[in-house]
This record gives sequence, structure tokens and C-alpha cells, in this order.
Amino acid sequence: MEATRNWGLIYHWLDEVLDDVALAHPLKVKAIAEAKIKIDKISADILADLLRADLLPKAYALGKQTRGLKSILRQRMFIVWIQTMVKNRIYDILNGQ
Repeated sequence: MEATRNWGLIYHWLDEVLDDVALAHPLKVKAIAEAKIKIDKISADILADLLRADLLPKAYALGKQTRGLKSILRQRMFIVWIQTMVKNRIYDILNGQ
């Protein structure tokens, strides 16, 4: 499978069901990145061919616990960004801008 936005949930579900799941690095799979026709069936065929030929550039798959921690940190960064934005806005209001 190709690493996309929601790869983690699907990857770990497949990993429980299948013996081996390969996670393709999307930027390094030039055959898909440079294709003019981007259809899932064609992309899947190309990924299967690359995997068969042992040419699939694999991406590192984080563990479930690490993904959870990363998600918490990402949320914290977002909240700190909003906090800073609100503080700056209050500062501007108090200075009459």
C-alpha cells in the first residue's frame, strides 16, 4: 500500500490480517508520481509490479503507540499556535491597532 493521509489505521488493520504489508514511499515511487492518469487500479498494479521486482521504495511504518504520541504532540503544537495567535491579537487590541 502507498503511504497516504490515513495510512496508519489501514496499515495496522492489514498487518493483523496479513503476514507482510509493504508501505510504499509516495515521493519515491516515481512511476506513480509522474503518471498522467492517476487511477487506483493502475497505481495498485504498478505497486504490485514494483514489489514483485523488489524495486518498491519502502517507507518506515511507525508503531501504533508512537503514532499515538505523535498525534498528541501534533495537537499540542496546534493548541500552542492558537494560544500565541490569541495573545498577539489581545496585544494588538490593547495597543489600539
